[in-house]
Amino acid sequence: MKAAGFLLVASCLQCCVGWQGKNTIAASKPLEGLAFALKYLPVTVAEDNGDGDVDFIGTQTWVQGRASVLLNGNITTRNCQLFSSKGKLSQASQFQSAQSHGIGRDCSYSNGSMISGTKMHSVFAYNRKQCCNACVATDGCVASTFLTSKFDKSGMGNGPLDHNWEGFAIHMAAVSGNTTGGLPVDQLESHYRERLGNLTAYDQFMDYSTTFYTHDLQPYAASFKKDGVPFFLAEWREESTQELWYSLIFVIPNTMYVIELASPVKPDSTSGTKLPRIEARMSPEVAAKFRGYQSHPANVLWVASINRASSNMSAIEDVYINDFKALLSFQSNNNSVAKRCYKMSEQSATDSNTFFWNQVCFTSRIPDPEKDRIFSVLDFERMLWAAHAGTLGNDPFSQLDKYTDNHDGLLMNPLAITELQKRFAERSPYPITADTRLAYLCKQSYLIDPTGWSIMPIPSASWPGCDGVPPSPTVCENYCDVTEQCGSPAGAPCSALVEKYSCADYYAPGKEYAGWCDKECGYGLCDKGLMTLDDVTEGHSSGEALRLS
Repeated sequence: MKAAGFLLVASCLQCCVGWQGKNTIAASKPLEGLAFALKYLPVTVAEDNGDGDVDFIGTQTWVQGRASVLLNGNITTRNCQLFSSKGKLSQASQFQSAQSHGIGRDCSYSNGSMISGTKMHSVFAYNRKQCCNACVATDGCVASTFLTSKFDKSGMGNGPLDHNWEGFAIHMAAVSGNTTGGLPVDQLESHYRERLGNLTAYDQFMDYSTTFYTHDLQPYAASFKKDGVPFFLAEWREESTQELWYSLIFVIPNTMYVIELASPVKPDSTSGTKLPRIEARMSPEVAAKFRGYQSHPANVLWVASINRASSNMSAIEDVYINDFKALLSFQSNNNSVAKRCYKMSEQSATDSNTFFWNQVCFTSRIPDPEKDRIFSVLDFERMLWAAHAGTLGNDPFSQLDKYTDNHDGLLMNPLAITELQKRFAERSPYPITADTRLAYLCKQSYLIDPTGWSIMPIPSASWPGCDGVPPSPTVCENYCDVTEQCGSPAGAPCSALVEKYSCADYYAPGKEYAGWCDKECGYGLCDKGLMTLDDVTEGHSSGEALRLS
């Protein structure tokens, strides 16, 4: 709906990246996770990270540990040098230097110069701001120097399909909100640490992961071993050819982001070592596509699948086949493990550009009584749905649910979107309860699947009640700020809108856009002194809400 310059649209895809897919988790320390990824993996800081790795979205503060993997054919050497002390600047035409001013603030830059301070490690970057944000994320870094080249890129397109120079997105986020009804994020992370330990054996929580193909595992095994980073190394047979493949699995420290690297090349350092055997990690079709990939000087990663554990494979099969109209791409069964992989759309079945990132795999294993005493897959699912019930309740517009940040971005079958819109209109999942197992919310058109993890559907959908009708408020708030649905283009805050469109003529009770800018204009619940969202989240621990000074 567009009137008087005021546009209401389905939630925007602000956090999307260039079209290689994404997997996101909630994190209590996202910048620590980002710094680790930058140090050890062929990734850059994502272009859409805000100044000093923070975005301020309406009333919310988003601390972003966003990284994007390098694409083949781009930069091949680490070109962003980090410094723990800043020495003198010297002229150097190919370099751009930056001085960090801390989290949430952009660096000050000096073009045509380089720093002679105390060097830390180097990372990858496409531009000086990514290099600056890498420094901000890295403990002890005060300055950086970026080496320019013909591969430099910057800027975001109007949508994800216009921004295709960054690879698959590894996202870790700490946003304003809470986990009412569930566990604080840092407590969930502690369950991961307790279950996974030093990664000496396979654990069910390794099924919550992203799998990448890389030509050679040895560079990763060597750097992790050198720095004491724990990892699990195993072998498995590709089911069609019975060829041996190898997987190196690790968790980004102090997060729940598990990464699996797979290759048919055995690491040199394990020569003569008997490795544990695990089940096949990808379908014969996927393995065949990767088998011809060659080595790369940056040891680049190609996404193979996004993975989830499941306590109820029947529920997964029902929702993904019948509701999401996905295509079963791989299945395997043995006495202890059941695995199902789904291509999310017809396009992902025929287009090699979307074949890999648009595939989701689920694994169900027999319970592990000892580990499950810590926290089980079933416990995880119940906790997520309890948190959704406690934060979303009867309000699909709510922005407070931190666990919707446990999500992937998937190209959905258009028929599924149409039928889900009809289903939700006829049988609303609201109010969400702890027993709900399929739901939606207006924030970026998210779906929530039976595991309790969310999906950001591409393209965005307009679910019932999310198409321009303001939510029934439970607190005093500017819902234009909260939903980012207002203005042309969408995303304009009430403070800007009311300068052109007066409160009395546009936002007062009975007017066309009543309810959208109550806090700014003093209408609705806001003239009764009720709490704002800032009040609701104030005082939470760092695991529940993050505030910058």
